[in-house]
Amino acid sequence: MQEALYEGRLFYLKAYLDTVEDRKSELGKLKKRADKGVFQCPYCNDSLILKAGDIREEHFSHRYSRSCEISEASETYYQQTKRESKLHSVMKEIIYDELKNQEKINEDMLVDYGYIAKAKEKWRYYPDIIVKNGDDEIAITILTNVTANKDGKLVKQIRERNRYYKNKGMQTIWFVENAEMSIDIDHQVIHLWEAELDIAIKTKEDLEWENVLKHLPIEESLFKLFDYHHRKTPEKFDVRSLYYVHSTETEIVFTVHRFIVDQMEYPFRAFALNEGYQMSMSKALLTKKEIQLSDPEVEEKNRELFKEIVRQKALEKKSRKETVIPEQQQTSYTPTQTARKSLQRLSSSEQEMFPLLDELLQSSIFDYVQSASIISAKELSVYLNP
Repeated sequence: MQEALYEGRLFYLKAYLDTVEDRKSELGKLKKRADKGVFQCPYCNDSLILKAGDIREEHFSHRYSRSCEISEASETYYQQTKRESKLHSVMKEIIYDELKNQEKINEDMLVDYGYIAKAKEKWRYYPDIIVKNGDDEIAITILTNVTANKDGKLVKQIRERNRYYKNKGMQTIWFVENAEMSIDIDHQVIHLWEAELDIAIKTKEDLEWENVLKHLPIEESLFKLFDYHHRKTPEKFDVRSLYYVHSTETEIVFTVHRFIVDQMEYPFRAFALNEGYQMSMSKALLTKKEIQLSDPEVEEKNRELFKEIVRQKALEKKSRKETVIPEQQQTSYTPTQTARKSLQRLSSSEQEMFPLLDELLQSSIFDYVQSASIISAKELSVYLNP
């Protein structure tokens, strides 16, 4: 285990050793103190010894190989979270403190660290924090330090932990360090790690968004209306949300992002419904029957704004069509003329690609290219030979 009581306060071994210059010398001093019984287990008050071998990293251990349930759970949790960045523990403690404050005014609420709450049950995985609110239990976990070379392995771990918590009858909430956030609102896209896509959840607000999207008064697909680059148009909208966290000098701030699921393979991406919005931790973690995770007033304003943007885009597209149609009615082009006009839009190097095609075939090809959102050789073949 990494934690111990020293001089009446909690002492975190790894965090302390990361601050010293001469690690070997400092370990010697700590071992001498431990031999004299100055470190105690914060859970059972037994004295602890300090071990620092070549196989395992430095850690505290109960004397005579005895160990209490919570210290064993603590060691399991520590091994599970070793991959996280230093910000992980900071964010966890601030979120924990905020929830403990709410526990004081909500008699149905109980907040504890995951490994302490479930130590007796000897779980395989422990969330950072467990919130018991009435009959519901919520597993809260913070995710940091996601990189390309860690993403694949992390996805497997997240899926196992999610499945494990749900099998225990728990709701799961994941917060992601905002260093991973990548949104390009000009192209209406949010770029994602596979791990981020896996931990995105669906809340009541997401269902409200789905209802709005379902009843939009538009004639074409939403993705085409926004000129959003996509592979295929979904049959129905699947809205999910991600919660990014970052710490300032005084608090932790949450950023809420909602998106329509799109590309479920690398590179992972989705249709961003808006730029997201920031929210204080006290607002995000406000609990009544469940953790709020949103600002209802902001959500309603965002939905109304989105509907207005859609309406404007639909009007603009309709106006463009009404302008183009009269022009086409004035001049009737033969397939040959259409092909030549299409070729004129290409660069000289692109035009050289078509010297062996007859003009009628060129016209058909260009008709396909202009109508298709994604070019496919197979679909072109079907188009030319119906």
